[in-house]
Amino acid sequence: MLKLISPSLEQFKPQPAETSNDTANNVFKVFHGFYGNLFLSKFVNGQMDAEGVDQGVVSARGIWSYGLRDFDLSTVKTALARTMDAHPEYPPTLPQFVALCKACAPRQVYQHQAPAISMSAELRAERSKAARELALKNSLAEKQDPPVGLQVLKLLIAEAVGLAGGDEARELMRLDRAYPGVPA
Repeated sequence: MLKLISPSLEQFKPQPAETSNDTANNVFKVFHGFYGNLFLSKFVNGQMDAEGVDQGVVSARGIWSYGLRDFDLSTVKTALARTMDAHPEYPPTLPQFVALCKACAPRQVYQHQAPAISMSAELRAERSKAARELALKNSLAEKQDPPVGLQVLKLLIAEAVGLAGGDEARELMRLDRAYPGVPA
């Protein structure tokens, strides 16, 4: 013979924070409000502890707590609000409610991770040394007036290309071809 068990709200006393998840407790309270004993009767097994709490409900709360661990409170609240539309007659199972939570969770935006262009310290030192030697050689070989105007811009562009790991001399030659009237 079946024994009808009607759990009371006293069984849903807040548990200490260390032993239960507040989110799962709140979900159980809301579902009890939405569906009444139809929700709780799924878990009640008739075995009461010393405080009169049904062990089946306690066990189910622990399982639901584990199942909802990946969702923040706002996502669970949104899923609870959608439960009435998604499950108007019968309470959802844990997998159904987790699916609702996933549908309500904020979407992660794809962020492309562009590979950083880097240069080893040895290569950077080698390029810097070569650029300094070239600049020294050019300054000693040509005793001329300091560069002005477009000359300075060409030299700065070539230097930036050299610091970025490019070929400084090739860039100077390209700039000389592009602007032949102004020597670098």
